[in-house]
Amino acid sequence: MFYEIYVPSFCDGNGDGIGDLKGVISRIPYLRQLGISGIWLTPFYPSPKADNGYDISDYRDVDPDYGTLEDFDMLLHRAHEAGIRVIIDMVLNHTSHLHPWFEESRSSARSPYRDYYLWEKEIPNNWESFFDGSAWTYDESAGLYYYHAFSREQVCLNWSSGQVWRECRDILRFWLDRGVDGFRLDVINFLKTDRAALSVDNPVENGGTRHVYDKNQKGIYEALGKISETVHAYPHKYLLGEIGEDDLYLIKSYVGPGLLDSAFQFNLGSMEKLDIAYMADQMRKMEAEGVYPTLFFSSHDMRRHFNRLCGLDPGKAKLLAMFLLTARGIPFLYQGEEIPLEDVPVDRPEDLKDIQGRYGYEKKLREGADEKAAFQYARERARDYSRGMVDWQRAGEQEENSLHSVYRRLLEIRKRLPSLTLGTYGEIRQQDGLLYYQRIWEQERVGVYLQFGEKPLEAPCKDVLFEVRDERGKLKGLLVCE
Repeated sequence: MFYEIYVPSFCDGNGDGIGDLKGVISRIPYLRQLGISGIWLTPFYPSPKADNGYDISDYRDVDPDYGTLEDFDMLLHRAHEAGIRVIIDMVLNHTSHLHPWFEESRSSARSPYRDYYLWEKEIPNNWESFFDGSAWTYDESAGLYYYHAFSREQVCLNWSSGQVWRECRDILRFWLDRGVDGFRLDVINFLKTDRAALSVDNPVENGGTRHVYDKNQKGIYEALGKISETVHAYPHKYLLGEIGEDDLYLIKSYVGPGLLDSAFQFNLGSMEKLDIAYMADQMRKMEAEGVYPTLFFSSHDMRRHFNRLCGLDPGKAKLLAMFLLTARGIPFLYQGEEIPLEDVPVDRPEDLKDIQGRYGYEKKLREGADEKAAFQYARERARDYSRGMVDWQRAGEQEENSLHSVYRRLLEIRKRLPSLTLGTYGEIRQQDGLLYYQRIWEQERVGVYLQFGEKPLEAPCKDVLFEVRDERGKLKGLLVCE
């Protein structure tokens, strides 16, 4: 199981109020005791932090807020000692507007870095930023427009340039040589690999543009193949990609020999409300497509599932923990969900720290909305809710029947039963709030019963491996031998 660590809010190791690498090191014993086998670190590189570190200004160092390269090396050492692998976020789609490459690129038409980015004399298409507004911004120094799929401070690289690829290859090798176990590639299907695509407008539907030609471009698989070849030249490395799609067939096309080892699927993770019929349907579809999915319900980009899906009900949180650790796929747990933590409220415009929320607020004010309406629009888009500091005092106050113990005990069982890691699905059904499925590997067969509704769950006459009860002691979940 992977554990996502959002570095700025995970653990403060030096008392300055900001999470850092020393804080991560201090919690490795906790992660080992929980049963975590891998951690994913969000960006910790030097950055002006327009988008919380996803706007990188130096790919080969650690931001002073988070520590030093020596701290990172110690983190790797301690994690590996504990049997925990470490993958790091790598953002190859764009750089900060303060990266030396971009500063050189905008300085002169003769700059060798001019071709590192996408420059145009006039806006060539109707492409919009994923953070609101045009994806093209005019730069007075260059006298040209540059392309950014996200914020103005996140400038997209030109992946049709061979030099950009060579720079990125050397960056990957820098971290691989330090001993990282792999990468989580941010928005990797958005790489701009086909300059000819810039001449085509995205379709306009229902008053907005649909993102079609600004992602999954011609040449993307070749670019990903080069990345894969570089990473997999090092033994036992893991390559995970964030694919911004919900089409399982398209997601699957990015995974396989010479490409990604796995890709994030947002079909379950982005549910706005708990829907077991939808969950069962998606399980069947993923099995039919031959997809070995990633499984998660929370991340730094969405509200915590304890709020969003569970309605702060610890019993439902335990059932979703059972699902994560018994359904077919690679489970990812976002920091603090095992405690569990709640969303941090965003009550005032000045509380908006996330750039997506700030952009939305500014946009609505420009359009003439009053402050209340602008804030309401912005707070729905902001990603601040799940980014509060982890409350480690609460983590230390765990009872035997706590959510933390459910994760810990299920992880122990998962490591013992091949059916839960290697097995296929047998029967999948849902009715009256009950989700039931089988996991099968050779002669081993287990059944999972998850009762999300009010109807009592009756224990079958089978060997019980694990059970979950709600706060009133009512039986809600079972893992049994069949």
